[in-house]
Amino acid sequence: MKTKLIGAALGLTTLAATHALAQNTKKIVYASYLSPQHITNPVLTEFFKAIEEDTNGSLTVESHVGGSLLSGRDIPGGVRDGVADAGYFVGAYIPSEMPVDNYLAQFSLWNSEPLVMTAALNELVLFNCPECTEEYAKFNTRYLASYALTPYVYHCRSELTKLEDFKGKRVRGIAAYGDLARALEAVPVNVSPDEAYEALDRGILECALHSVAAQKARSYGEAAKFVILDPLGGYLGASTFNLRIPKWNDLTPDERKAITDNLPAMVTGAIFNYIEEDKKIIEEYTKTGTKFYNADPEFAAFVEDFKKDYRPNIIDKGTEMGIKDPQAISDELDRLAEKWRGLLAENGTDKETYERLLHEEIFSKIDTQSPIGE
Repeated sequence: MKTKLIGAALGLTTLAATHALAQNTKKIVYASYLSPQHITNPVLTEFFKAIEEDTNGSLTVESHVGGSLLSGRDIPGGVRDGVADAGYFVGAYIPSEMPVDNYLAQFSLWNSEPLVMTAALNELVLFNCPECTEEYAKFNTRYLASYALTPYVYHCRSELTKLEDFKGKRVRGIAAYGDLARALEAVPVNVSPDEAYEALDRGILECALHSVAAQKARSYGEAAKFVILDPLGGYLGASTFNLRIPKWNDLTPDERKAITDNLPAMVTGAIFNYIEEDKKIIEEYTKTGTKFYNADPEFAAFVEDFKKDYRPNIIDKGTEMGIKDPQAISDELDRLAEKWRGLLAENGTDKETYERLLHEEIFSKIDTQSPIGE
């Protein structure tokens, strides 16, 4: 009888402890528009798992991808309003509400070094861009991390080779890419990457704009069998993981640190996945009928001339967009890019080294001790 009573008491104690743990568990609801098969999702899953492990289960993440909770356009407002606690923000889809993020995207044409620009972008937005901080604060959100994409290319339904082939064609064009499309006498269409797939499939778009990996990650290979490999620079701006400020403030310092300590691995995994995937996709999709090719030399020359003429106008464009000090942001982005070129040249560009540098130079410097606004 005594043994049964002891066993019952232990059972009640365990149940009480389990109940207390469940009550103390905090959940972050994360919203992304990335399609379920996107190559970044496994990296995010590992990131969320690492957070849970490092907090001994006190913090969990419930992830909703493919726009199942919020669309790309709706994520910033949805996080602000508490529909989600965190999300993948892309300012180009709501340019009037996120002009600073959209301004950063204007520099995409010059992103030929994704490792350099990933680091520069994160350091800029986290620590060296007051206007960026103010913009996220309007959504009651703290920016935490992103990555700069590998170079964009055109994925087309037909084989376009000459400049005249682009005239009148509807192509995906966001930020500076919209102006490039207009210069090509094409018609830019501001749609999300996943919306672009549907538009390609239905013949509404002739060409979608994204990295080579989008043949698989965005399913473009099902509708666009012609990929022009002339690089157009990788997308800047946007942010992969942002957290609602009330949720950040609700976390303990240790829970916040569990997030920031795992950001370097997430960012490194995401950008290296893209670099490796671009290489694999050309080999894999060539076998299934996609043609990867360079357009006529006049196309590459036209793009280079456009970039030369366009860069001096970016500051004026920033002013038109309502940016308070576009020159300061431009100068700081250039300075940080130069800093990271030097760091990577000195230390190396392997994954382990890159992750270490991101930790040392950027993410370890995020203040995890103090709630925001206090």
